[in-house]
Amino acid sequence: MKKAILAGLIGGVIGAVISALVGYLVPVPPDSLANAAGNAMSGLFSGFFGGFMALTVERLKARRAN
Repeated sequence: MKKAILAGLIGGVIGAVISALVGYLVPVPPDSLANAAGNAMSGLFSGFFGGFMALTVERLKARRAN
């Protein structure tokens, strides 16, 4: 479980940084800071969820194989 949480956090931080940079460099709303913050939060959530689910599924497969 610790590996799943760590992988999720790393993926979330990477997703947040990339989303914030894209949101800052390509501003759509009038307020670039709000757009970057929104993209960073969505990147953090999606990266964490993706990493957590991938490792959780991998652990379930490993348990079924044994």
